Amino acid sequence: MTTRPTTRTLCAVALAALAAACAQGPTASDDDAPPPRIVRTDVPRDEAVRRHRELAREAQRAGDLATAVDHLHVVAMLADDDAAKREAEALRNEIRRQVRDQLEAGRNARAAGDNAKASTAFLHVLALEPRNAEAARALRDIDRQNMARAQASRASRVRVEDLFADARAAKVAPAAPVGSAMAAPPAPVPVVAGNDAFDIDQRLAMLSAGDTAGALRELKAWVDAHPRDRAARQRIGAAVAERAKELEGRGPREREQALGLYEQALVLRGEPMPEWSAKVAALKKSVGNEYYGDGVKLMRTDLNGAIKAFETSVRYDPQNANAQARLREAKAARDKLSRMPAK
Repeated sequence: MTTRPTTRTLCAVALAALAAACAQGPTASDDDAPPPRIVRTDVPRDEAVRRHRELAREAQRAGDLATAVDHLHVVAMLADDDAAKREAEALRNEIRRQVRDQLEAGRNARAAGDNAKASTAFLHVLALEPRNAEAARALRDIDRQNMARAQASRASRVRVEDLFADARAAKVAPAAPVGSAMAAPPAPVPVVAGNDAFDIDQRLAMLSAGDTAGALRELKAWVDAHPRDRAARQRIGAAVAERAKELEGRGPREREQALGLYEQALVLRGEPMPEWSAKVAALKKSVGNEYYGDGVKLMRTDLNGAIKAFETSVRYDPQNANAQARLREAKAARDKLSRMPAK
C-alpha cells in the first residue's frame, strides 16, 4: 500500500531545497570589493595656507589692513577658501570706510590750519591705500607750506640780527665831523648763508622737476624774505629765465608759459634786464597772433569761443588792429543771434 505525502511534508521539502540552493549560490570574491580610499595630502601647500593665515591675523592686529587683505587673497587662491574670500572683502570695505573718514579728517584739519593733524590723517590714508592721489598731493602741499614758514622764520631772525649788528657798528664807529667830506659807509649787504643757499637750491630743484607754480610761489616767498640779497635774486631770476627759454621753442601754449616765466624772472631779479624785456615784448605779439588765429578758426562754429580768443589776443597785444576788428565783429554777430526769435 503506497502512502501519499501530506501537504505539510511537501512544504518542508520545498523549503529545504530552497535553503540548499541559497547556500550553494556564488559568493562575493575579494576582486569585487571596492578599492580602499586613498587620501592625498599636499604638505607644502597646507603649510603655505597656514602661514599666510597667521600673517593675515598678525597684520590685522597691527592695523595693516592692506597687508592682511593680500595674505587672505593668497589663502583664497591656494585653498579655494570661501571664508577667506569673504573675510578679504570685509577688510576691503573697512579700508574704503577708513580712507573716506581719514580724508575728511585731513581736509577739516587743513581748513582749521592744523597741518600736523592733517599730515597724520593723510599718512594713515596712504598706509591703507598707497596710491591715493589726494593724500599724496596734500602731503606735498603741507611740506611746502612748512618749508616756507621755516624760511620766513629764519629770515625774520636774520633781519633782527642784522639790526643789532648795525646798531653795534654805529656805536663803535667814530662819528664823522660836521661838514666833513668823508662819505658815509655803504649799508651792509646780507650774505647768503649756507642754509639759505640750500633753501634756494631746493626751490630751483622744484622748478627743474616741472613744478613751476609751486617753485615760483616758494621763490617769491624767499625773495620777499631777502629783498636785499642781490646776488641770490640774480641767480633766481636767471634760473627762471632759463626755464622760460626751454619752453619758448616747444609750441604755442608753451610760448605762453615762457612769456609768464620771463615776466616772473624780471620781478624776482628786481633789476632791469633788457634781454628779458625784449623777449616779453616779442612773445606778447607772438602769443597774441596765435590767439587771433584761433579766433578766426572758431568764427563759424563757436562764437563764444572766438570772442574769448580775440579778447585774449587783444590782452596780449593791444596794438593788434585785426584782433580788435574781429572781436567787434564777433560780438555783433552774437548780439544779432541773441535777438533772433527762437523757432
